Amino acid sequence: MIDFESLLEFEESLSQGQPNLDNSAILHNFEAKIEHLRFKEEQQQEGEIDSISSTSTPSSTSSSIPPSLDQVIAAYDITQDEFATCVKCGTNLSLNTTSKASCCQATITRTTTISSNLESLYWTSFIDNPTRTINTLPHYTELVLKQGIPNCIRSYIWKKIFLLSYSTIPKSISLVYANFQHSYSLEVSQQISKDLTRTFPTVSFFQKQSTIDDLSTILNVYANYDLELGYCQGLLFLVGVLYHHLQSCELTFYALTTIMETELELHDIFTAQHMSNTLNLWFYQFSHILKIVDSQLYIHLDQCQVDMQIFLYQWWLSFMSSHTADLSIINRVMDFCQFEGWKIGMMKISLGLLIVNKPILMTLDQGDEEVVYQHLLNETKWGNVANDLDLFFGDFLFSWDDELFMNPPSSQQQQQQQQHNSNVDSNIVSATKSQVSQPQSSLLSTFKSLSLNLKSKSPMKHSTNTLRSPYTGLSRERSSTTTSNNSGLNTSMITSTTSVFSTSNHTSAIKNGELDSIYSDVSEVSSQQSGNDVKSFTDYLKLPSFGSINNAKRNELGDNLSKSNSSSSNSRESLLMNENEALRYLLKQAYDTLGNDGVGKKDVEVLKSQIEKMVI
Repeated sequence: MIDFESLLEFEESLSQGQPNLDNSAILHNFEAKIEHLRFKEEQQQEGEIDSISSTSTPSSTSSSIPPSLDQVIAAYDITQDEFATCVKCGTNLSLNTTSKASCCQATITRTTTISSNLESLYWTSFIDNPTRTINTLPHYTELVLKQGIPNCIRSYIWKKIFLLSYSTIPKSISLVYANFQHSYSLEVSQQISKDLTRTFPTVSFFQKQSTIDDLSTILNVYANYDLELGYCQGLLFLVGVLYHHLQSCELTFYALTTIMETELELHDIFTAQHMSNTLNLWFYQFSHILKIVDSQLYIHLDQCQVDMQIFLYQWWLSFMSSHTADLSIINRVMDFCQFEGWKIGMMKISLGLLIVNKPILMTLDQGDEEVVYQHLLNETKWGNVANDLDLFFGDFLFSWDDELFMNPPSSQQQQQQQQHNSNVDSNIVSATKSQVSQPQSSLLSTFKSLSLNLKSKSPMKHSTNTLRSPYTGLSRERSSTTTSNNSGLNTSMITSTTSVFSTSNHTSAIKNGELDSIYSDVSEVSSQQSGNDVKSFTDYLKLPSFGSINNAKRNELGDNLSKSNSSSSNSRESLLMNENEALRYLLKQAYDTLGNDGVGKKDVEVLKSQIEKMVI
């Protein structure tokens, strides 16, 4: 018998102690999950009526008795949980070592037992009915999320998050999973097979053949089920961790469909047709939030010409799970996002990471962009966070109002702002043109024409084939992803660089001045084009191959350009990417030169010389 009176009294004390605490995101997220399950149930009931099925109770609504909290804890085996690591030293707690450090023993005790009677009551109530518990105890729900879900019950709690009050997954999902295990796309299957062994290479669970086979089936079935998205490399960060905890192919598949169907914007950042617009929208909204929360950091990064898209897109497309200091961070990221919602969760974590790294970022100056990218694209970005996960995922991430993340500027406001910026830039360029000589004006025109011509040089092939996907809730037109002939990029054109699953030593990479990218050596296999040049998944994961150069060293521009071009791949796409980055830089330098009366003749000649090499 659950002592609800004690829970309600504690909930009231929490609400009075923190009257301004906002738990809107959690409530909204679980409301969406409830609606999704309700929709699946209605689908199932309609299917049963159409097929004149028996009147027995559907399996998804069967009310089997859930295990007790003690039974869940007793079933936990830490030797099988390779994601359990020490919060102090990062040691893997699943290893059977004869003697563990005192910090490891303390972590094991803390995460495999629930000592507080009140906490036991909460988790007992959650296991019995997650929806009722969250709606009735929202403040307590935030508190347990701040403290972290204990390792011993995490897997079962995740299961309840997706099933809620149901005992099994909907029959419709079981039928889909069984019936879509055929006619796999050869190209998709090959890419999945290549990525599987590179997912969490230090975790032995993902090197087992049974795990590889199961993950391959899950991802191939989902590619068949959701033709619009198909398969993207970053999905493995999510699917792999889900499968490790849920230990069920069907449940993992259902969890993936639930996440993608309840958060369409998350779905769209992995869909080639919508990726560009959605990522740009997310970036615009995140910039707006950062400007409100920490205008000083926002202005500093802008003045230093740091392109936040370079690291933000990598974070979002890997579910904040690439290059982490230890696996416990991934557990906490997944806990947080499953309660808060994936978009809001990743936005908050991204904002938190930038602010935590603010002391380092504020010391950087213009021309230090590559240092920023090196730091934020590697595990070093988690430095201070790893020392106190409870503080970061606790009070820090909950210090902002949910309203700020739930109602960011809309796409219409984004378009209006971009149009305004475009008009302002046009006015500035027009005013500048009237003050410069004809050769410089002609030079700007040359850049414009070259920029237009770059589109015709793109190796991207356009596909006009459209399909109507069975993907629930969506009826967009999309391109086919079933054959290699329709692939957006020829794999022979792709530059082979460091993968998202790279196991290279990050410290060594930093010492050598190398930028650690998560750009794969194969393009996103389900990328499609529909009349416009749309960036593929991997385009958003590339680091710029043409580094920024300090204006004071403009006379070294020629040498730097030569080095950049000589170090790049000989593939067609790589050359185009390098050329594009170089031209963007030269265009900026030309624009700055046009508006600066104090520019010396020597600087102008150097700039003209480099432009001639690129254009002619």
